[in-house]
Amino acid sequence: MNKTRLFQALWLLLLSVVCVLTFYYRRESTKSPQEVIAREDTVVALATDSRTPAPLPSETPSPSPTPAPTIYEITEVFIPLYETPTPSVPATVPPAVSFSPVPAKTAEPLRETDAAPFSLIWFSDTQYYAYKRPEIFLSMADWALRIRDEYRAIAVVCTGDIVDNRNYERHWTNAEAAILRIREQMPFYCVAGNHDVGADKADYSIYAKYDFCTVPEEMTVSDDGKCWVLPIPEHGILLVGVGWQNDAAYADWVNARIAEHKELTAILLVHSFLNDDGTLSVNGKRVEKAILQNSPSVRLVLCGHNDGSARWSKKYDDGHVVNAMMYNFQDDKKYGLGYARILMFNPGTRNVAVTTYSPFLNDYNYYRDSQRDTFTLYDAW
Repeated sequence: MNKTRLFQALWLLLLSVVCVLTFYYRRESTKSPQEVIAREDTVVALATDSRTPAPLPSETPSPSPTPAPTIYEITEVFIPLYETPTPSVPATVPPAVSFSPVPAKTAEPLRETDAAPFSLIWFSDTQYYAYKRPEIFLSMADWALRIRDEYRAIAVVCTGDIVDNRNYERHWTNAEAAILRIREQMPFYCVAGNHDVGADKADYSIYAKYDFCTVPEEMTVSDDGKCWVLPIPEHGILLVGVGWQNDAAYADWVNARIAEHKELTAILLVHSFLNDDGTLSVNGKRVEKAILQNSPSVRLVLCGHNDGSARWSKKYDDGHVVNAMMYNFQDDKKYGLGYARILMFNPGTRNVAVTTYSPFLNDYNYYRDSQRDTFTLYDAW
């Protein structure tokens, strides 16, 4: 080979290398955030729900726990409860339904202790935190304890999918570290989700072993914790837990227990009740038919399971209304971390004020439209 041909061959080889490098770096610079994150961590997937646009870079929250918010920071919800006995109803909210499941009880003058608002702190679908981000679960637990006295929180409730995979002990021990921290100072009431019991297997053996749910003497429990009821007469409510299962055999037991405490307003915790569009899920239809239609003292349903946030309301023939709420943001592993809800119950107005907050991100309201996260249910219990 003469020198000319050798020079041409080397030139072509160099040109090919330059082309390949140019194509590679150009492709790298045009990758979407989803591709980049998927490359770095194959488990992570950003939410693609068009209803939840990602915040602008300047709005990105700082992922560190912060001091508990004060009650007056949530002015849209809590100040009306504390400063006015009967907050005015916005025009967009349907008129309050004048129904009470316990006429004899509400006809009596409220004692001073009865009139004081109280709250429930609500976690849902903590599975990702138990699987991969236990520090988020711990930040939620610490926050719940910090705000307990200010919000008069009587308990933390969880609507299932505590862990991601019931077959991995690490998931359970991560969850246990946060839950036991709560239980040292306040009650924790939970129901099982499909991830906790193996979905269709509905095997409660591992779930029952960890015994996360506080079980006071007043609580009645059925079948390894699949269902339970807890009367809290000092606040006029009956907490009812219905775990994940594939049949409706539990309904008769639940309805009988609710009937034993029909003077109390029942709040139902169940893992799956609503789809993300606000319609009833398959299990929700079963629960609505088997329990809600037969137990009119149930006024509020809390659930998770599906992604996003949704609300549902139905007025029954006797005039009472049942409200249901669903939220689950943990699949958005960039902007949906650590959110919990505070439900403030006002015995004077029978309203429930709701707000959503992430102690890990120090951020109120997951959605840009804050009314999806901060709102009031009127005459709701």
